[in-house]
Amino acid sequence: MHVAKYFERLHKFSYLLITITFLISVFPSLVFGLDMTKAQEIYKSYFSPSSDFHQFVISHIKSDLPLYRFLKIYMVGSTEKTETTKKTGDYLEALKPMEGANSDEERLARAVYLSYWESKLNNRSFDKELVKSSPIFNSFFNEYQIRLVDAFGNYAQDLAAYLFGADINLAYIPEELKKLRTNVIGDYKYTPVYTGEEMQAITLIMREPEVLKTLEEIILEAAKSAKNSGPEMLILRTRGTIFRSTYALIAGIKDEIARKFVMITPKELNLAWIRWVVYMIAFFIWFYFFKDIRVPLLLIIASETVYIGAFMNIQSTSDGMIYGIVMTIALLFSMFYFLFKKQFTLFWISLATALVVFLPSFATKDLLMPETFGESPFYNSLISEVLQEPLSIVQKRLKDYNTTVNESIEKFNILLNDAGVDTFNLSEEYFAPEGFEKRIEYAKSLLGKVTDKALVKEANDFVYFETKRYEKVEKIIAELEKDFRRFASVSSKGFRETLVEFVESKFNGAYKDRLLKAISSTQRKPYILLPTYKIYYSLSAVILISLALFLIALKRDEAFIPLVGSFAVSVLTLFKTQTVFIQVGVPSVSVYISWLIPYTLILAVILGYYWLRKNHIILKRRERV
Repeated sequence: MHVAKYFERLHKFSYLLITITFLISVFPSLVFGLDMTKAQEIYKSYFSPSSDFHQFVISHIKSDLPLYRFLKIYMVGSTEKTETTKKTGDYLEALKPMEGANSDEERLARAVYLSYWESKLNNRSFDKELVKSSPIFNSFFNEYQIRLVDAFGNYAQDLAAYLFGADINLAYIPEELKKLRTNVIGDYKYTPVYTGEEMQAITLIMREPEVLKTLEEIILEAAKSAKNSGPEMLILRTRGTIFRSTYALIAGIKDEIARKFVMITPKELNLAWIRWVVYMIAFFIWFYFFKDIRVPLLLIIASETVYIGAFMNIQSTSDGMIYGIVMTIALLFSMFYFLFKKQFTLFWISLATALVVFLPSFATKDLLMPETFGESPFYNSLISEVLQEPLSIVQKRLKDYNTTVNESIEKFNILLNDAGVDTFNLSEEYFAPEGFEKRIEYAKSLLGKVTDKALVKEANDFVYFETKRYEKVEKIIAELEKDFRRFASVSSKGFRETLVEFVESKFNGAYKDRLLKAISSTQRKPYILLPTYKIYYSLSAVILISLALFLIALKRDEAFIPLVGSFAVSVLTLFKTQTVFIQVGVPSVSVYISWLIPYTLILAVILGYYWLRKNHIILKRRERV
């Protein structure tokens, strides 16, 4: 019986679901009081270069976001030390986009606009699934959904109270429901809860026949059971029934909102993938007619050399995966092949190429923290990730430190109590965080004073474990000194002051002095060293050298194409302005190079000269002459 009633109610609520979905499609400009047309106009205006919000977002994304992520990675590594893995959308929350927004329409437009940037920075297509997964959009919608549900719930409660006989005034009551009014609550004094919010949307919903029919059945069914419960419980239970039928419907609006914004977003075509189709077509056509692969292979290698050197998207996950795999396979194959064939010159060039990828090659001052970074919206995010996140390196070490010190002092107090020593007669230095040696010394002194075997064992155990605790804390402090030196070496004066404040608030005594000295004695680096793979042109050169080595191993004459390409790209690494890759989902940034070691140019010249001597007939003839 209960199962049948459940499915009957589910069937009734399905009418409401279908009706709301219909309303959304018929009235797209009005979604539960939200003017979609206005929100979409605001959203489209953000794509104009003259838009203040557009300028605000793009300036921080292009300049502050890369610096923030570089400094975070430099200080504590690329692995996210948080309960959930952060993504680009989480980084953009630091912009606090809702500040200054004066309406729900403006807040919605800003949330979707930043989800657009999230897709753009990750080289993903801008679709409704991406919008729905955006943390900023979800934050807006969840807050808005709560208000919508609450507004409709309050209206439903007042409506139920009115129809059950309460003497209240509602701004809108459908005529079809007024006839259901009957006094089933007697002289119960009801206090209205609905204050008129989202009235336009509620009126629109309440005018729909299917909605009225469903609500009528809910009211009639509730009225029948009025005798089984008090007036207040009857009204609240009816509200709950209507609430459950609307909550899922409002949540379903998210799809429709996301879809409509995706439809009006300017499309950006990425046609780079078409070259693979062209390659395949050209290859099969040429092979079909001429039974030869040399010409199409030559064209493909030449085209890819140009793409890698000039157009490769260092931010693209697909490009990174494809060319990362190509470089790795090419280098590994070349090294093992040349070693097996005892071509040691080429083997050492292959090995050197693999090592050069990770060698510091460039120096720049532009990635040191500027004094103005304290004004960046990402500044507090950096402080949080470095010092405050519960799973951060510093917090984990601080937790281990506190646990060990507290355990030490607690065990010392237990030992003193068991030995009958009055702790008030001991100097405070025995209870200081850094007083491990004092505590060990005192415990050893007890061994010559006590005869009780249990107490002797307890004192010996304390000395043993206290020594271990002392070593552990010393190691933690040494690691923290190393951490704070690394932080201070690239920090602004303001960030150094934050480090000092953190140490002073978390540590005491000698350990505090050690950490403060580690910060104050650390000089700011004159520049930051960057490995080869961080610079666009040097990474492109390494990929081309790897490809050339692979083709040389296969004894293909086409090797001269990536050889020439690697030399040309390596020459470009000599320019003072270079593009630095930070991480996926974050823009690359142009920096001024203070000095560099042109490893890739040296490798390209050595490999090119060696290959020409071994394969170029003209050079061989000159040698004979």
